[in-house]
Amino acid sequence: MLHSVILVHRVRVQSLTAQDIAQLKPSPQQILNGEAHNWYRIILGFSDHLVAELLDEFQLQRGDLVLDPFCGSGTTLVECMKRGIDSIGIDANPSSHFAAQVKTNWRLLPERLRELTDDIRVRYRRTLSRKGDHEADGTYRYLTESGMVARGWISEKPLRKAIATKHAIASLATTAPYRRALTLALVAEVVGSASNVKFGPELYCGKKKGDHDVLGGFTNRVDRIAADLERLRRLDRGSARVFLGDARACAEVLGKEGVNDIAAVICSPPYPTEHDYTRNSRLELAFLEEVFNVDSLRVIKRGMIRSHTKGIYSTDDDSVRVKSNIRIQQIASSLRRKVRDKTYGFARFYPTVVTEYFGGMKRHLETLFEVLRPGAPCAFVLGDQSSYQRVHISTAELLGELATEVGFVNPTIRHWRDRWATATAKTVSENILVIRKPLR
Repeated sequence: MLHSVILVHRVRVQSLTAQDIAQLKPSPQQILNGEAHNWYRIILGFSDHLVAELLDEFQLQRGDLVLDPFCGSGTTLVECMKRGIDSIGIDANPSSHFAAQVKTNWRLLPERLRELTDDIRVRYRRTLSRKGDHEADGTYRYLTESGMVARGWISEKPLRKAIATKHAIASLATTAPYRRALTLALVAEVVGSASNVKFGPELYCGKKKGDHDVLGGFTNRVDRIAADLERLRRLDRGSARVFLGDARACAEVLGKEGVNDIAAVICSPPYPTEHDYTRNSRLELAFLEEVFNVDSLRVIKRGMIRSHTKGIYSTDDDSVRVKSNIRIQQIASSLRRKVRDKTYGFARFYPTVVTEYFGGMKRHLETLFEVLRPGAPCAFVLGDQSSYQRVHISTAELLGELATEVGFVNPTIRHWRDRWATATAKTVSENILVIRKPLR
């Protein structure tokens, strides 16, 4: 039987005075102690102090190896590094994989980053003065040919300045790690300040900006990265490795690296709702030149858990793994009845999303089981959903059931927070499911 308890958050902030701490009223998503975390953030990511709570609870320490198989931009990995704990991250989204790699590389020299920024200023002015150069750029072509510029994702002038900065970075006489760090600063500036996109939490286009100081914003971000590195390099830090891969086959991904002794898992996987992670990161993917047409986007989506209707394919077959789960099949049957006469949008795929999602997560749990050491705890941050025809999906409870089918023991659910769902105009619960591999 699943039990529900309350997880209380303790916020550890060493750099603030007692008076400052007394005035803080952090929300669960607020990032505190944000060195490296704030270099780039995913709007749907979870918070570093939640990770810190779980590291404390699981009594993880130096010598242990923590896995985040849905690592996003690397929150779990960064927090582990700060505590001297080694970690591994996996993500199927190239933009998340890229960000996590940069945010866990603390070997860069701050003074070298600042020198390169001075060089970029000179190269930027030269590039920007050459009329028409940006039109041959792959990022520019994709954003214009796909209609994203016309639809207002980013305005023409800021885009041209961002492309000039991109070219300046690419032309530097430096090593790939420095170019990647500078590129992350540019991507963060484009998405966070130069573009017109907003998140609530889904992406939408706000008021169009006529212009924006891309170079100034980029430079400020590089300065913050350099300042963080000066603090972080004093730590007796852990190491982190990040792999691009499908979490449904994490044993295969880790097996290639000889990894089979994971001490704990801390992650926040997607859950069945209409969050298209490739849409929310489309500007990043365009600037990294990972997406340049429909086919390149489809390749990325195929490597992800099926959590939304625009990521379903005729060849998908993870649903067979949950054919015997009565509760999941009841949800799917209820949705089939409700969408039987629907002709709009992707409603007909709602039942398929549910069965493919939980089938994919069961496949993930099966392969995860192989690489865990006996007794290893696993924490999954998950949200309930009612966005599909108001049929309630208790994500954590259902995943807990599947975990016991796989062989995990002692599933418990802890309420983390309530979140307002705009689709249903109701609050829904986000929970932490904790499961363990048996000791023998």
